[in-house]
Amino acid sequence: MADVVSRLAEFAVQPRANFPQAMEQASIAGLLDTLAVTIAGSADADFRLLAQSIDVSPVSCRSALYSGPDTALLLGFASHVLDYDDVSMLCVCHPSAPIISALLAFCTSALATQPITGTSFLNAYCVGTEVMVRTGQALGFRHYQLGFHPTSTLGALGAAAAVCAALALSPRQCAAALGIAASMSGGLKKNFGSPVKPLHVGLAAASGLRAAQMALAGLGASPGPFEEGGFIHAFSGGTTDRWPEQLALGKPFAIMEPGFEAKRYPCCYLLHKTIEAVLEIQSDAGLQAPTWRRAEVRLPAGSLEALIHPYPTTGLAGKFSAPYVVAAGLLDGSIGLSSFKDSAVLRSDVQDRLHDVTVLEVGTAGDAGDDIGCAPVDVEVFWPGGGSSARRITASPGSSQDPMTRIQQREKWIDCLRAGRPGLSRAEADRQFGLGLGFVAMADVRPWLRELLPVDQQQSQPQKEAFP
Repeated sequence: MADVVSRLAEFAVQPRANFPQAMEQASIAGLLDTLAVTIAGSADADFRLLAQSIDVSPVSCRSALYSGPDTALLLGFASHVLDYDDVSMLCVCHPSAPIISALLAFCTSALATQPITGTSFLNAYCVGTEVMVRTGQALGFRHYQLGFHPTSTLGALGAAAAVCAALALSPRQCAAALGIAASMSGGLKKNFGSPVKPLHVGLAAASGLRAAQMALAGLGASPGPFEEGGFIHAFSGGTTDRWPEQLALGKPFAIMEPGFEAKRYPCCYLLHKTIEAVLEIQSDAGLQAPTWRRAEVRLPAGSLEALIHPYPTTGLAGKFSAPYVVAAGLLDGSIGLSSFKDSAVLRSDVQDRLHDVTVLEVGTAGDAGDDIGCAPVDVEVFWPGGGSSARRITASPGSSQDPMTRIQQREKWIDCLRAGRPGLSRAEADRQFGLGLGFVAMADVRPWLRELLPVDQQQSQPQKEAFP
């Protein structure tokens, strides 16, 4: 096996002792956050359209049967359709969604023939995100600038590594799975603001699961899919052909240092500092806020690679619009799930103000995604009759610099579960959050996950999974 794929595969499937308590807590927080947004996303109309598009065999008037990878596809789509899942600015990706979606599809399927402990699930999750994020760092920011959506291109690799870890495959089998997944990678930023963006996550999760299944069955791959004209060269646009020697796996895990950024707002993460600044200005301005004359947003260079819909006409496009979050934030005083409904974006008192927001990039783009993540964002709002209010936000919202509190995590969980299941009581959602906090101690996570998931799976072949 070639050096890079050998290192990735051996890292993915090596046995591990229990993680440090801080790493357990970080991985549980990431899992619960992703489960929450997945359940909320399952209520989205586009999720239902995707489910209807899949070839199924009806078993009753209320259910249908899906394959394992199709379940990963659906869960991946649901996890990202609200754009509320966590991010890693190390490579400008959403690390948890494709990995956890693949693992959920795996561990509630017929492939999982033995109980799956909370510890083994979290190990596979940490392994998958580590392979995903570090491969993104190896490619550099050029990968993003070329027009690729790293969550999709890298997610297939991470999902394959995670499922291989969960299956306890051999290094050779895992190397084959990574080679297969490398040829399944794809996804373009041009589809941001459309249902294809969350579809990217579903495709990545499904590809990773499928690649691991193929490797388990004995299908092989090239011994050198990453170096010398392989994955790294192709997806960096020829900028590099080698894995950086100083880039180690698991030393530390990216989920621990610097950690992933959890989202307080259901939109592109490159808008979150802008939102924080706008809401601070709005709070101070009070009744004066809706009378603003114009606003100026200064973003770090490279930000507009993602913010491609300055004048949105749909809720999805609004998630990638700096003018929209400025106008909506100043008018409403908050940004939440309802802010990105089509009707909210199309309000005349919002649409009429979009051209009053100037968005500028400052500085020069760096070589790494975290160059954007560490840079400040400045917002200045100008008032009628003269005068202005300005805010600079430097700390990344939801990061280790400005983390979500346990109360915020719990409230996000409850809001998302009740959005996905309108009949669910607040007390029951809160009870499930308490159970999730004890995930690491579960002897078998499957019963709890089956109770929560919006896609139920079959337990025997040749049936497919049931979707209620």
